Amino acid sequence: MLEVKGLNEIPIPLVNYVELIRERKSPYYDVAKFLLKDMEMYYSRWEQRSVVVYTINPRILQEEIEKKVKNEKLTNVNICRSILALFYGSKLEEEEDFYITTTSGGRRNYHVKVNDKTLSNIQKFLFTPRLM
Repeated sequence: MLEVKGLNEIPIPLVNYVELIRERKSPYYDVAKFLLKDMEMYYSRWEQRSVVVYTINPRILQEEIEKKVKNEKLTNVNICRSILALFYGSKLEEEEDFYITTTSGGRRNYHVKVNDKTLSNIQKFLFTPRLM
């Protein structure tokens, strides 16, 4: 099994989501894969290879993914937890690699500092075969 940040360091509900993504279960893996591909496209638009902040609005993400994946488990809560599981499973560090903001209405947005390191970590997490 791949070693991920130490499962005891990941908040309890997210441990399950990390495993669901690793096992490539829909819609959790679909959310993670969609985000990686979109981050890669966004990052490639910038000529300089510096840090680019990529913002994820879960409500808009849900609308985009629903166009591609039909699944009753595709809820706002599951999308938010899948985002965080992707970050923690990829060994991204809060504040250093990603941060979360909250709107006045209580909605959260997730921000990733996209660079070669963060993209590489996410790719390793999503595409490295599991050892049984």
